[in-house]
Amino acid sequence: SSGINAEWPLRPGSCEGLRDADVFSKSDPICVLYSLDGNRKREIGRTERIDDNLNPKFQKQITVDYHFEEVQRLAFYLFDIDDKNNDVSKADFLGKCECTLGQIVSSSNFKRPLDYQGRNYGSISIQAQEQGGMQKSVKLTLKGVKLDKKDWFGKSDPFLEFHRQLLDGSYALAHRTEYIKNTLNPRWKPMKINTRRLCDNNPDTVIRVECFDWNSNGSHDLIGEFYTTLAELEQSSAGKTFSCVHPKKEKSTDCDSALIPLL
Repeated sequence: SSGINAEWPLRPGSCEGLRDADVFSKSDPICVLYSLDGNRKREIGRTERIDDNLNPKFQKQITVDYHFEEVQRLAFYLFDIDDKNNDVSKADFLGKCECTLGQIVSSSNFKRPLDYQGRNYGSISIQAQEQGGMQKSVKLTLKGVKLDKKDWFGKSDPFLEFHRQLLDGSYALAHRTEYIKNTLNPRWKPMKINTRRLCDNNPDTVIRVECFDWNSNGSHDLIGEFYTTLAELEQSSAGKTFSCVHPKKEKSTDCDSALIPLL
C-alpha cells in the first residue's frame, strides 16, 4: 500500500436536528469517527460530549492519515452518552454518515444527512483542513464589560465562540472558551489559538466572535457578536474595544455590550 501523503484534521463541526433519546432532557451527543474496511470498523477518534443539545457544535478535531491513491471509507457515528466513561457500547445510537475521506477533502463544507435505521434523521457538517505549512498561534486575553443580563434570577454565565468564515460564506467553530458563572464582567483565561484553525493562516479571513450565556439545558442564549480579523487582533493594543451587539438589536451606545482584548 502507499505511504501516508498528508495528515488531515477533520472536525465534525456541527449537527442539526438530532434524535432525542432522553425522556426528561435532550440527548448528550458525541461523534465517533471510524475507518471502514469491508464489514470491519476501527475507531480513529471522537469528539467531546455536548450536554443536552440536539444541534451540537463540536470543537475537537480528529486527525486522519490521508493516502492519496486509496479510497478511504469513513463513518461518523452519533451517540447519546449518559455514561461517565463515555462508553459507546452503553449509549443510544442517534445516526451515522458514511462517506470517503476524498469527498470531505474536496468539499469546502461537507454536509450530509444522518442515517437512522434506514431513514434520514438530522444532518452533520464536516470540515477538513490540511496539516503543514506555518504553525503559528495567536495569544488573546479577553474580558467582557457590562454584558447584557440573560438570566431572570442571576447574572449571565458568559462564554465565547470563535468562528472562521469558509469559502462558501458559512462559518466553522474554531475555538470555545470556558464559561464564567454569574457575572456581567467576565475575564476569560488567556487563550492560545492555532492560526491555521482560526483563519487558515489568512490574516484577512473574517472571524465571527459570539458571546453566549451558558445554560445547563444546552439552550445557550446569544448575548452579542462582533466580527474581526487576525490582522486586526494582532494590531490591537491593550484596551481596544469591540462592541458586542445582538444581531436583533440596533447599534447604540446605550445598549452595546463590549469585549475588550487585553493584549
